[in-house]
Amino acid sequence: MSEKFEPTTDDKGTNLRSQDDLKELAALARLISYAKYAAEDVELVSAMHWLELAMQAVNRELLDTSNAEAFTSHPDAAVISRNTH
Repeated sequence: MSEKFEPTTDDKGTNLRSQDDLKELAALARLISYAKYAAEDVELVSAMHWLELAMQAVNRELLDTSNAEAFTSHPDAAVISRNTH
């Protein structure tokens, strides 16, 4: 996704993304999740709200792909990190 994104859709209107795009979206989701948990720790309510909206947008993009089932999910690094503290 480092290049300009032009949506490609199939006949059902589902976005078709490459494995690299899916990996980048998953990495972005982990980053947003980590930031959201960090904002919760210091009680930044406004930041938590916006980060939640960002997470919903990334999740929509991930779930709106026809090849999402080919993508293997990884454990949420932020949750793992938070549970160890």
